Amino acid sequence: MDIRKRRVVFFCLLLLTLKHCFAFYREPETEAAELEESASSGSDTSRRVFIAGGQTLLSNFVLMSFNTVINNLTGTFPWATPSLDSMIENLTHPWKWDTDGFLVNQMGHPYQGGTYFTAGRVNAFGFYQSLFFSTFGSLTWEAFFERQRSSINDVWTTVPGAASMGEILYRLYAQAINAGVPPAFAFFVNPMAGFHRLVTGWEPPDYGISLYRFRTGLGVSHAHSRSSSDSRERLRPFEGPVFDAALSVIYGNPFAQESRVPFNHFDLALAFGLNPGNYMDFRIFTDGYLFSFMPLYSDRNKMSTGLSLHLDAVSLGRPEGIYAATINMYSNALNWTLKYQHEFAGGSNVQVKFHAGFTFFGASRFYCPHSLSDYNNFGGGLNGKLFLNLNHRRLGSLEMSVFGYTMWSYPVASAIARGTVFWLFNDIAYLFPITNRMSLGLAHSFALERGVFDNIPDIEKTNRAARVFMAWNF
Repeated sequence: MDIRKRRVVFFCLLLLTLKHCFAFYREPETEAAELEESASSGSDTSRRVFIAGGQTLLSNFVLMSFNTVINNLTGTFPWATPSLDSMIENLTHPWKWDTDGFLVNQMGHPYQGGTYFTAGRVNAFGFYQSLFFSTFGSLTWEAFFERQRSSINDVWTTVPGAASMGEILYRLYAQAINAGVPPAFAFFVNPMAGFHRLVTGWEPPDYGISLYRFRTGLGVSHAHSRSSSDSRERLRPFEGPVFDAALSVIYGNPFAQESRVPFNHFDLALAFGLNPGNYMDFRIFTDGYLFSFMPLYSDRNKMSTGLSLHLDAVSLGRPEGIYAATINMYSNALNWTLKYQHEFAGGSNVQVKFHAGFTFFGASRFYCPHSLSDYNNFGGGLNGKLFLNLNHRRLGSLEMSVFGYTMWSYPVASAIARGTVFWLFNDIAYLFPITNRMSLGLAHSFALERGVFDNIPDIEKTNRAARVFMAWNF
């Protein structure tokens, strides 16, 4: 058997093995899992695998068609027109580590994987079982839906990132439908879930979990972004106004949380800022319990702790094209988490959240003056995230956070090797209540990225911003 046939057989066996592996796993016997089981009563596993797999492939066809239309109109997506030759090449040649735009690789792929993951969830598969569809969707996309050589790092970004992104959007869609949000609006929260509901009449399960917080904000910042290096090429500073928006969602009570069902509690923080053509700020920070328990619970003190999955990504500063900026950070991590709240008399409280653990797949992006090219740099490392909130009923809230990440490069993952990247993010905000729902806020943020490598000059990048904003709590 020649090498081409062996690799095709290996690819098919891998998909078949993944299909059967998840059939042996059963979600914990909990009320939430039983709701999902009841939703699929009368449906055998093979039929649901077929439907979810078909929806996964449909998602790939839709995205490929969109990319093809854009390429036909602008000529900017030549990789969007796969051919039989490109498919055979992807099945018979080694896959590569690509250097596509940071936003596409590190933010677009987890969202794309979330649609595959949702295809499993809406067909009554559990959290871990739905990872099969993320894997199936990512492998088939890389092999059959792009002309360019398949990418190893795209799979590594898509599959674990889909677990966080897919489960969060799946649960938010279910929450929206059960809260009476019109389906047309809920569709934009999770298009795959909305499509499945439209076609099949499926109704999402009611998990009986309320939103602890849902906050949106609009504001304006004055930002200052700069880089310093032994090489002065392409290190362009920025200083000026930025218009921004933010969303913060806390699903379930963070401090009274005891569960073996993944993401019965999660935090989602999303922010976007823009000065067209001059500055961009895109941030997403998430954490979701995989399991948790409560070592402390009383009227005044509540504490939860457990293992959590994190998807964090940042791209901020002067744009480098439309797909990256000055500071670029990505971390997919497993952390041990502790969340504690102490209640004072009169309704005030202090809240502490702490995460620490291992980033199993991270990414940065640097300009290499030797080759005059930008490179995505991949690795793993350690991270820690600390939140401290002081809340007073009349005086408002003081919210502080410090995040630190250290990443060591995987030697074979990019042209920038044998290096270390360090990030520090610090935010402090004060919110003064104007009404029960509306607050006026002041905030300051600081971001630092430092890269030390053997084969390019050391680079340090910083970003500072002062912000005034209005926040609405729902």
